[in-house]
Amino acid sequence: MRSPGGYAVILDPGADRALLEMDTFTCCHCNRVCHVRPGSGVKRGYCFMCGAPHCGGKNCWECVPFERKLEAWESRGRFQRMMERL
Repeated sequence: MRSPGGYAVILDPGADRALLEMDTFTCCHCNRVCHVRPGSGVKRGYCFMCGAPHCGGKNCWECVPFERKLEAWESRGRFQRMMERL
């Protein structure tokens, strides 16, 4: 990956050294942290509307940015609180 979003080191509690070291990126649609394993055969994608990679999950192939999902959740909560007051 040319510009990974992060770096992961997975340690074994019984060993003295790291088991795995790999690059990571965050999905632009679900905010999931994904480990980059070249040659693993995992199907992922790139969203040209967001300009970022996505995890390839079944809900991430359609472009709905995570920020928009958060705004919808917040407005739903505001609406429910408003209805409780009535």
